[in-house]
Amino acid sequence: MSASVLPALVRAEGEVHRQLPMPAAMYGVVALVLFVLLLALLWSFRGTAYKVRDRHSKPGGGHH
Repeated sequence: MSASVLPALVRAEGEVHRQLPMPAAMYGVVALVLFVLLLALLWSFRGTAYKVRDRHSKPGGGHH
């Protein structure tokens, strides 16, 4: 690019101002709520391995 065109493009890009769809702090709140919901989903599966293991184990602890 020409040296005279580049500063004009930089100035034009600098003037573009885009609004966020919500306040910046709300992105953090949304992320925190999402992580808490995922933690609740993960927490709901706690102890599942023990339940499955106990159901499939035979009395006496022997193999076939």
